[in-house]
Amino acid sequence: MNNLVVLIIICIFCAVAMYVGTTKISVRNTTNRDTTVIAIPEIGSIEILNGCGASGAATKVADYLRANNFDVKYLGNADTWNYPFTMVVSRNRNDSIARQVAGILKTDKIVRIRRNDNTYDVTVVIGPDYGERIQ
Repeated sequence: MNNLVVLIIICIFCAVAMYVGTTKISVRNTTNRDTTVIAIPEIGSIEILNGCGASGAATKVADYLRANNFDVKYLGNADTWNYPFTMVVSRNRNDSIARQVAGILKTDKIVRIRRNDNTYDVTVVIGPDYGERIQ
């Protein structure tokens, strides 16, 4: 009698497992056809500093990043206007947001500089090449 009960339980378990397994496969196959995956960036908080002196450069870069779903919190001027190129500064341990910003701005100039205040995740210092970065 005990063997019969165990056999019935095993059969029920196998039937349920087969049903769940085929359901997942059919859902996966129907959702992967004709579906476009859009990568949404981690938002982060971004500071943009004009390091080239061009009027309106920070606003243009901010508008471009906002159009690409980034959260620009602050616009201002860098300490000097002689930065030779646009660079992305990672301000925290996880530099995934900095890498995403650099990817959108088409630059490989990423620097890690930590601050104690942790106000922003990323600082973008705009150089004279900013026009080609936001096209």
